[in-house]
Amino acid sequence: MQSSQKLELRVGLAVLVLLIFFVSLTVVAVKKFGIDLPGCVTNIAAFTEGKVIERAPSHFEIHYVARMWSFEPANIELPTGADVDIYLNSIDVNHGFQILGTNVNLMAVPGAVNYAHIKFSKAGKYFIVCHEYCGTGHQNMITTITVSDHPAPVSIEDRASTPPILDDDAKAGAILVASKSCTACHSLGSSGPSVGPSFRGLWGKTEDLSDGSKVLVDGPYIRESILQPQAKVVKGFQALMPQLQVSEEEIEQITAFLKSIK
Repeated sequence: MQSSQKLELRVGLAVLVLLIFFVSLTVVAVKKFGIDLPGCVTNIAAFTEGKVIERAPSHFEIHYVARMWSFEPANIELPTGADVDIYLNSIDVNHGFQILGTNVNLMAVPGAVNYAHIKFSKAGKYFIVCHEYCGTGHQNMITTITVSDHPAPVSIEDRASTPPILDDDAKAGAILVASKSCTACHSLGSSGPSVGPSFRGLWGKTEDLSDGSKVLVDGPYIRESILQPQAKVVKGFQALMPQLQVSEEEIEQITAFLKSIK
């Protein structure tokens, strides 16, 4: 009997230690790395219209509506340094919502409003993709947030109706980049992960390789880097990239997306 009680006590202590450990990791992620935890809010009712609300200078609230197969509002322009509260709702089925190159990764669930906070400290174009398969038009669910020092004075109505600028292959490539977790190692802007070379401005660039040679970043190089990532390693980086399990069509789609990241 005493042996059983001691075992239960040890198990209970182990569970408590693990709980404290994971809570501590969460606190470190929030305090040190600035990773805000996404959540579901209950004080805002589900909405059916996308909108951008300027609460104060450089403080915005965006209500995103996800539907088959688009996000509303689309192609928003914000000033550099914008502090943004994002509220997300779906009006049909479950959708994904990921801002590539950032920590914002949400699910759009019918009847629920999910929330995330982000500050756009760097100028650039941020791509938003749906990473949850939602039907035959899934590849079209992509939009952008353009952050600049002088955003164009575009009305909310224009923002909501302007179509995405990417072609179908580039849209599909953006979704693949998200689903394959490429942005965990490759940045899409001037900041972010640096395990591998940044994707922004990569296409057409001449890279110095670790063996002293040079290579032009074009279609054949992208294909080789995906299928044989250890063949040509860029100088200053380690040979850590795994081989991706993708089809030839998917390689073309990823290449089309990389071409669009200027």
